[in-house]
Amino acid sequence: MEFKGLEGGAFVAGGSGGIGRGICLALAEAGSDVFFTYRNRREAAEQVAREIEALGGRAAFAPLALEDADATARVVQEARAFLGRLHSVVYAAGPPLTLKLIRKIEPADWARVMNADLNGSFNLVHATLPMLREQGGGNYVAVITTAVERVPVCDIMSAAPKAAVEMLFRGVAKEEGRRNIRANCVGPGWIDAGLGHAVMSEELTQAQVDAIVQTIPLGRVGYAQDIANAVVFLLSPKANYITGQSLAVDGGMQV
Repeated sequence: MEFKGLEGGAFVAGGSGGIGRGICLALAEAGSDVFFTYRNRREAAEQVAREIEALGGRAAFAPLALEDADATARVVQEARAFLGRLHSVVYAAGPPLTLKLIRKIEPADWARVMNADLNGSFNLVHATLPMLREQGGGNYVAVITTAVERVPVCDIMSAAPKAAVEMLFRGVAKEEGRRNIRANCVGPGWIDAGLGHAVMSEELTQAQVDAIVQTIPLGRVGYAQDIANAVVFLLSPKANYITGQSLAVDGGMQV
Protein backbone atom coordinates (compact mmCIF):
# COMPACT_ATOMS: atom_id res chain seq x y z
CA MET A 1 0.00 0.00 0.00
CA GLU A 2 1.28 3.44 -0.97
CA PHE A 3 1.19 5.01 2.52
CA LYS A 4 1.87 1.99 4.71
CA GLY A 5 4.79 2.73 7.00
CA LEU A 6 4.66 6.51 6.49
CA GLU A 7 4.42 8.49 9.69
CA GLY A 8 1.21 10.45 10.22
CA GLY A 9 -1.82 10.68 7.99
CA ALA A 10 -3.85 12.75 5.55
CA PHE A 11 -5.95 15.85 6.13
CA VAL A 12 -8.87 16.14 3.71
CA ALA A 13 -10.84 19.38 3.63
CA GLY A 14 -14.32 18.53 2.40
CA GLY A 15 -14.47 14.80 3.00
CA SER A 16 -18.10 14.18 3.87
CA GLY A 17 -19.63 13.50 0.48
CA GLY A 18 -19.21 12.95 -3.20
CA ILE A 19 -15.64 13.26 -4.39
CA GLY A 20 -14.29 14.01 -0.91
CA ARG A 21 -15.68 10.77 0.48
CA GLY A 22 -14.09 8.85 -2.39
CA ILE A 23 -10.72 10.43 -1.63
CA CYS A 24 -10.96 9.60 2.08
CA LEU A 25 -11.77 5.96 1.36
CA ALA A 26 -9.05 5.64 -1.28
CA LEU A 27 -6.51 7.04 1.19
CA ALA A 28 -7.63 4.52 3.80
CA GLU A 29 -7.36 1.70 1.28
CA ALA A 30 -3.82 2.89 0.53
CA GLY A 31 -2.84 2.59 4.19
CA SER A 32 -3.36 6.11 5.50
CA ASP A 33 -5.18 7.38 8.57
CA VAL A 34 -7.50 10.28 7.72
CA PHE A 35 -8.70 13.44 9.42
CA PHE A 36 -11.37 15.17 7.34
CA THR A 37 -13.71 18.12 7.59
CA TYR A 38 -17.32 18.65 6.71
CA ARG A 39 -19.48 21.76 6.53
CA ASN A 40 -23.03 20.77 7.47
CA ARG A 41 -23.59 17.06 6.89
CA ARG A 42 -22.56 15.49 10.20
CA GLU A 43 -24.43 12.23 9.58
CA ALA A 44 -22.59 11.83 6.27
CA ALA A 45 -19.30 12.54 8.04
CA GLU A 46 -20.02 9.90 10.65
CA GLN A 47 -20.71 7.38 7.89
CA VAL A 48 -17.45 8.20 6.10
CA ALA A 49 -15.55 7.74 9.35
CA ARG A 50 -17.13 4.32 9.85
CA GLU A 51 -16.19 3.33 6.31
CA ILE A 52 -12.57 4.44 6.84
CA GLU A 53 -12.36 2.40 10.03
CA ALA A 54 -13.87 -0.63 8.28
CA LEU A 55 -10.94 -0.41 5.85
CA GLY A 56 -8.48 -0.55 8.74
CA GLY A 57 -7.68 3.14 9.05
CA ARG A 58 -8.11 5.55 11.92
CA ALA A 59 -10.56 8.39 11.27
CA ALA A 60 -11.54 11.67 12.88
CA PHE A 61 -13.49 14.62 11.58
CA ALA A 62 -14.58 18.14 12.48
CA PRO A 63 -17.02 20.75 11.16
CA LEU A 64 -15.30 23.62 9.36
CA ALA A 65 -16.10 26.64 7.25
CA LEU A 66 -12.75 27.18 5.56
CA GLU A 67 -13.39 30.87 4.97
CA ASP A 68 -12.95 31.30 8.74
CA ALA A 69 -9.15 31.49 9.04
CA ASP A 70 -9.07 31.14 12.83
CA ALA A 71 -11.33 28.09 12.78
CA THR A 72 -9.22 26.53 10.03
CA ALA A 73 -6.08 26.98 12.08
CA ARG A 74 -7.73 25.39 15.12
CA VAL A 75 -9.00 22.37 13.19
CA VAL A 76 -5.61 21.82 11.55
CA GLN A 77 -4.07 21.73 15.02
CA GLU A 78 -6.68 19.14 16.01
CA ALA A 79 -5.72 17.10 12.98
CA ARG A 80 -2.03 17.20 13.84
CA ALA A 81 -2.81 16.14 17.40
CA PHE A 82 -4.78 13.16 16.06
CA LEU A 83 -2.44 12.18 13.22
CA GLY A 84 0.90 13.21 14.69
CA ARG A 85 2.10 14.37 11.27
CA LEU A 86 0.44 15.47 8.05
CA HIS A 87 2.00 13.59 5.15
CA SER A 88 -0.79 14.83 2.84
CA VAL A 89 -3.19 17.75 2.64
CA VAL A 90 -6.14 17.65 0.23
CA TYR A 91 -8.38 20.55 -0.69
CA ALA A 92 -11.60 18.92 -1.89
CA ALA A 93 -14.07 21.50 -0.66
CA GLY A 94 -16.21 23.99 -2.48
CA PRO A 95 -19.39 25.98 -1.94
CA PRO A 96 -22.77 25.05 -3.39
CA LEU A 97 -23.56 26.90 -6.59
CA THR A 98 -25.82 26.74 -9.62
CA LEU A 99 -25.21 27.12 -13.34
CA LYS A 100 -25.71 30.76 -14.33
CA LEU A 101 -24.75 33.06 -17.15
CA ILE A 102 -22.34 35.78 -16.02
CA ARG A 103 -24.91 38.49 -16.62
CA LYS A 104 -27.26 36.80 -14.16
CA ILE A 105 -24.80 36.38 -11.29
CA GLU A 106 -25.43 38.66 -8.32
CA PRO A 107 -22.40 40.32 -6.70
CA ALA A 108 -23.31 38.83 -3.33
CA ASP A 109 -23.31 35.31 -4.78
CA TRP A 110 -19.99 35.94 -6.52
CA ALA A 111 -18.44 37.21 -3.28
CA ARG A 112 -19.79 34.23 -1.31
CA VAL A 113 -18.32 31.69 -3.73
CA MET A 114 -14.97 33.46 -3.97
CA ASN A 115 -14.71 33.75 -0.19
CA ALA A 116 -15.57 30.11 0.45
CA ASP A 117 -13.48 28.60 -2.36
CA LEU A 118 -10.48 30.85 -2.98
CA ASN A 119 -10.06 32.32 0.49
CA GLY A 120 -10.88 28.93 2.00
CA SER A 121 -8.12 27.19 0.06
CA PHE A 122 -5.66 29.92 1.03
CA ASN A 123 -6.60 29.55 4.69
CA LEU A 124 -5.93 25.83 4.46
CA VAL A 125 -2.48 26.42 2.96
CA HIS A 126 -1.75 29.16 5.50
CA ALA A 127 -2.58 26.83 8.39
CA THR A 128 -0.76 23.74 7.11
CA LEU A 129 2.32 25.00 5.27
CA PRO A 130 4.31 25.86 8.42
CA MET A 131 3.70 22.32 9.67
CA LEU A 132 4.90 20.74 6.45
CA ARG A 133 8.00 22.95 6.46
CA GLU A 134 8.72 22.13 10.10
CA GLN A 135 8.39 18.38 9.58
CA GLY A 136 10.63 18.34 6.52
CA GLY A 137 8.08 17.96 3.72
CA GLY A 138 4.66 16.80 2.66
CA ASN A 139 2.23 16.87 -0.23
CA TYR A 140 -0.75 18.90 -1.37
CA VAL A 141 -3.45 18.15 -3.91
CA ALA A 142 -6.27 20.53 -4.75
CA VAL A 143 -9.36 19.28 -6.53
CA ILE A 144 -10.23 21.95 -9.10
CA THR A 145 -12.06 21.55 -12.44
CA THR A 146 -11.18 20.97 -16.07
CA ALA A 147 -13.17 24.12 -16.80
CA VAL A 148 -10.04 26.13 -15.97
CA GLU A 149 -8.67 25.08 -19.37
CA ARG A 150 -11.60 26.19 -21.49
CA VAL A 151 -14.04 29.02 -20.81
CA PRO A 152 -17.31 27.45 -19.70
CA VAL A 153 -20.82 28.68 -20.34
CA CYS A 154 -22.88 29.10 -17.15
CA ASP A 155 -20.11 27.65 -14.96
CA ILE A 156 -17.84 30.63 -14.35
CA MET A 157 -18.53 30.60 -10.59
CA SER A 158 -16.83 27.22 -10.49
CA ALA A 159 -14.09 27.89 -13.02
CA ALA A 160 -12.96 31.35 -11.87
CA PRO A 161 -12.16 30.55 -8.24
CA LYS A 162 -10.71 27.16 -9.16
CA ALA A 163 -8.37 28.83 -11.66
CA ALA A 164 -7.08 30.98 -8.81
CA VAL A 165 -6.83 27.92 -6.56
CA GLU A 166 -4.74 26.23 -9.24
CA MET A 167 -2.34 29.18 -9.34
CA LEU A 168 -2.11 29.20 -5.55
CA PHE A 169 -1.04 25.55 -5.46
CA ARG A 170 1.36 26.00 -8.37
CA GLY A 171 2.88 28.84 -6.37
CA VAL A 172 3.35 26.53 -3.39
CA ALA A 173 5.07 24.03 -5.69
CA LYS A 174 7.41 26.73 -7.01
CA GLU A 175 8.30 28.25 -3.67
CA GLU A 176 8.44 25.18 -1.42
CA GLY A 177 9.86 22.42 -3.62
CA ARG A 178 13.33 22.74 -2.12
CA ARG A 179 11.77 21.96 1.25
CA ASN A 180 10.44 18.63 -0.05
CA ILE A 181 6.89 19.96 -0.39
CA ARG A 182 4.98 19.00 -3.52
CA ALA A 183 1.70 20.55 -4.69
CA ASN A 184 -0.48 19.41 -7.57
CA CYS A 185 -4.07 19.68 -8.76
CA VAL A 186 -6.64 17.26 -10.13
CA GLY A 187 -9.26 18.64 -12.51
CA PRO A 188 -12.49 16.63 -12.65
CA GLY A 189 -14.67 16.76 -15.72
CA TRP A 190 -18.29 15.64 -15.51
CA ILE A 191 -18.39 13.46 -12.42
CA ASP A 192 -21.47 11.64 -11.14
CA ALA A 193 -20.80 12.61 -7.53
CA GLY A 194 -21.17 15.67 -5.35
CA LEU A 195 -21.85 18.91 -7.20
CA GLY A 196 -21.64 17.23 -10.59
CA HIS A 197 -24.35 14.74 -9.63
CA ALA A 198 -26.53 17.56 -8.31
CA VAL A 199 -26.19 19.54 -11.53
CA MET A 200 -26.89 16.57 -13.79
CA SER A 201 -29.86 15.37 -11.76
CA GLU A 202 -31.43 18.70 -10.80
CA GLU A 203 -30.45 21.34 -13.36
CA LEU A 204 -30.05 19.44 -16.64
CA THR A 205 -32.46 17.37 -18.65
CA GLN A 206 -31.58 13.84 -19.66
CA ALA A 207 -31.21 15.08 -23.24
CA GLN A 208 -28.65 17.63 -22.09
CA VAL A 209 -26.73 15.00 -20.12
CA ASP A 210 -26.75 12.72 -23.17
CA ALA A 211 -25.38 15.57 -25.29
CA ILE A 212 -22.56 16.11 -22.80
CA VAL A 213 -21.66 12.43 -22.86
CA GLN A 214 -21.43 12.62 -26.66
CA THR A 215 -18.57 15.15 -26.28
CA ILE A 216 -16.53 12.87 -23.99
CA PRO A 217 -14.11 10.62 -25.93
CA LEU A 218 -14.46 7.80 -23.39
CA GLY A 219 -18.22 7.93 -23.81
CA ARG A 220 -19.23 8.22 -20.16
CA VAL A 221 -19.22 10.55 -17.19
CA GLY A 222 -16.72 9.90 -14.43
CA TYR A 223 -17.12 8.63 -10.88
CA ALA A 224 -15.71 9.68 -7.54
CA GLN A 225 -13.27 6.77 -7.61
CA ASP A 226 -11.73 8.09 -10.83
CA ILE A 227 -10.83 11.33 -9.07
CA ALA A 228 -9.76 9.58 -5.87
CA ASN A 229 -7.35 7.32 -7.73
CA ALA A 230 -5.64 10.33 -9.31
CA VAL A 231 -5.43 12.20 -6.00
CA VAL A 232 -3.91 9.24 -4.15
CA PHE A 233 -1.37 8.71 -6.92
CA LEU A 234 -0.22 12.34 -6.80
CA LEU A 235 0.07 12.23 -3.01
CA SER A 236 1.94 8.94 -2.97
CA PRO A 237 5.69 8.25 -3.18
CA LYS A 238 5.04 6.97 -6.73
CA ALA A 239 4.68 10.63 -7.78
CA ASN A 240 7.64 11.96 -5.84
CA TYR A 241 9.07 13.82 -8.86
CA ILE A 242 5.79 15.43 -9.90
CA THR A 243 4.90 18.90 -8.65
CA GLY A 244 3.17 22.02 -9.94
CA GLN A 245 1.00 19.99 -12.31
CA SER A 246 -2.72 19.77 -13.02
CA LEU A 247 -4.03 16.36 -14.06
CA ALA A 248 -7.31 16.44 -15.97
CA VAL A 249 -9.55 13.48 -15.12
CA ASP A 250 -12.29 14.14 -17.65
CA GLY A 251 -12.54 11.20 -20.03
CA GLY A 252 -10.65 13.18 -22.67
CA MET A 253 -12.92 16.25 -22.86
CA GLN A 254 -9.93 18.57 -23.17
CA VAL A 255 -8.65 16.78 -26.28
